[in-house]
Amino acid sequence: MASTAISAQGSSIAINTAESGEAVWTKIKNVISFTGFDGAASEIDVTDLESTAKEFRLGLQDHGKFSFEMHIDRTDAGQLALEAARRSGKVVKLKLTLPNAEAASFSALVKSTPISGGIDAVLKGSVETRITGDIEWA
Repeated sequence: MASTAISAQGSSIAINTAESGEAVWTKIKNVISFTGFDGAASEIDVTDLESTAKEFRLGLQDHGKFSFEMHIDRTDAGQLALEAARRSGKVVKLKLTLPNAEAASFSALVKSTPISGGIDAVLKGSVETRITGDIEWA
């Protein structure tokens, strides 16, 4: 059977740069990798005195973090918008678009944006966000 795997090449990440109203998606350039949606629902203990073993229900879903790496470009509007979001502490809307046109949009707090460099290396940056609320797939 042929594989149905989707190549990550061609994926993109954008940030909503509109102050209000309809979203204006600004692409974040030079992204080289991403990982995320690593949270888990909490567990609610519903064990009572008649239980013969521990019993649980799932609580609210926690979608966790979304992080990515990029080559630094201090003139890129998307990267500059990320920095502004980190400094302000405001919730921003991000969108991950996959090569098959599926897209996940979500609200997040930009927690950190460290950069690194070295001999025979380009400037790299990483972005760590904390997802707040639900993820919308379209």
